[in-house]
Amino acid sequence: MRTLLTAMGLLVFSSLPLLGFAQSANSPIAVCTSVNCASNPTTASSNQFDDTETAEDPPLETIVVTASRLAQPAEHALAQTTSFDAKAIATSTAIDLPSLLPFVSGAQIIRNGGMGAANSFYLRGANTTQTLVLIDGVRLDSASLGSAQLSQLMLDDIERIEVVNGNVSALYGSHAVGGVVQIFTKQGKSSPTKPAFSTEYGSFATQRHRAAINGSLGNASNTTFHLGYSRLITDGFSSLNPRKVPNANPDAHGFNNTNLSLALKHQFNADWEAGLRFYESQGTFIFNNAYDLPTDINRANNRLRVFSTFLNGQFNAHWLTQLLAASSEDHNTNFLNNTFNSRFNTTNYQFTWQNEFALNDLQKILFGYEHLTQRLESDVYAAPNREVDSSFAGYQTEFGPHQFQFNLRRDQYNDFGIAHSYYAGYGYALDKHWKLITSVSNAFRAPSFNDLYYPNYGNPALRPERSHSAEVALQYTSPIFGTLRLTAFQTYYRDLIESVQTTPGVYHAQNVGRAKIQGLETSLISHLLKNEIRFTATAQNPIDQQRGTILPRRARHFASLSVSRPFAGWQIGGEWLVSGARDDSGSKLAGYALVNLKARYNLSKACYIVARVENLFNKQYELAYAYQTPQRSAYVMFGWQPH
Repeated sequence: MRTLLTAMGLLVFSSLPLLGFAQSANSPIAVCTSVNCASNPTTASSNQFDDTETAEDPPLETIVVTASRLAQPAEHALAQTTSFDAKAIATSTAIDLPSLLPFVSGAQIIRNGGMGAANSFYLRGANTTQTLVLIDGVRLDSASLGSAQLSQLMLDDIERIEVVNGNVSALYGSHAVGGVVQIFTKQGKSSPTKPAFSTEYGSFATQRHRAAINGSLGNASNTTFHLGYSRLITDGFSSLNPRKVPNANPDAHGFNNTNLSLALKHQFNADWEAGLRFYESQGTFIFNNAYDLPTDINRANNRLRVFSTFLNGQFNAHWLTQLLAASSEDHNTNFLNNTFNSRFNTTNYQFTWQNEFALNDLQKILFGYEHLTQRLESDVYAAPNREVDSSFAGYQTEFGPHQFQFNLRRDQYNDFGIAHSYYAGYGYALDKHWKLITSVSNAFRAPSFNDLYYPNYGNPALRPERSHSAEVALQYTSPIFGTLRLTAFQTYYRDLIESVQTTPGVYHAQNVGRAKIQGLETSLISHLLKNEIRFTATAQNPIDQQRGTILPRRARHFASLSVSRPFAGWQIGGEWLVSGARDDSGSKLAGYALVNLKARYNLSKACYIVARVENLFNKQYELAYAYQTPQRSAYVMFGWQPH
């Protein structure tokens, strides 16, 4: 093992000096083959289902949809957008979404322990509740908490992930303050049916198994399907540090998760298609509570489920339309010493009608309607259903060196009224490589049901949190170098919801908070001499204006680097994560730097073996005060996937 680690380290880090000087082909592709890319994006590789492509695959253009709800090349997106296709996901060491997000510019993940533990996600310094998560265009969040359970989202059946930074409520409504994370699940491919499986074992008594089947139904290629199943079991480690929290249960805290994914699509003709998608993640996590007895055992049973049906069509050469009817669930049930403790079950019902009208090749109009119903079932408190009716419109155009994007949205809530949002972006091409980009926008977050109705805390008179943002960016793009972008942003927050003591010992939610976050983001996605390189660096100043302090758990400086390259029949990769100091619970958390390694070797055309090491140098660090983090760990996977 030591020899393997040494070889992996030398191979990966010997490639780092190539940054910025060598030349190679353009970045890989993820394009849309359906009539509506926003609802059914696919990867235009020679083998879409194979998420472990080789470095010799020809690089293709990357298409993104989240930045404008319309398909466009990634370098044309005015909002800062990061995309991970199936190959990028497979070559990373990440197996769940929280492990992948730190490689997004401006993104920080804080885990309260190991896999499956509650976590916080800060995108451009915004709170977890201020970033929207979508799965195949369907909103995923807990009505009680106001955020999604990211820790339950495994990557086994994910085809692509797009992350947009900044205020985009004009596109998606509430929560899109820090930005949007959109997950696209795997879809079927028009090919003979192909099965695949993999199995992995490693540290903390971890085992992970996956099986999938993909292809066409019968001899006809116009009906495709994908079915995937995965199972993860790990013993984990004790979440809380017993030296800092003596009452914490010192036993290891395990996590198990089961994922199921199904996609079915029928192509009626060249212009119309329909289908359905199903995604479910069920997880059980054992966790610590600092206020319990050392012998207490807390267990959380969580389930995320998304079911959607869609119809995409083209009325004529200019008008594309899509209909989406969906439901999503976020269920959380807690037990103390195997006795029921609490339940918070959210169900969202969503209907979206989106239209794209092309005036010509360079001018597009977007318009649509969306309805959302949120329901909460809980034994802790009762809450009325939330009904939201939304209308949105947009306009995109290019002429000469100029590029414009305008978006407006109106959301009408039955509990607090109307919220309006806008986005105005402009790009100017200085030459064929350099582009100057600027934008202004606003966004809002609707109060969660806990904010409104939680016993002895909720306040039904709360207003939405509001933000206003401005940014300017300089972008360099070439088919040889890739894409380099430098973005400066500033966001003001008002009416932030905070806990305020109203009488001695009694706290209620009130709109009293104000914040300002200024920052500078750098991102690079490039392929240099067959090296797949991703680099991000962020410097920010997240200020709580009410108290004059740095917002908790936000580092002012952090960066990431990932490099992967072929070498003598191997695919070798390395990752570097670094973060500055952070404040948390009145304590100063030291900065840290982590190194992860990964190597893959193809035993045959169908069989492969993968080894990965996390926290190579066994660094001791804290993401949240008193919560422990994993020590060095190693894993080996065997897989079979025919081409």
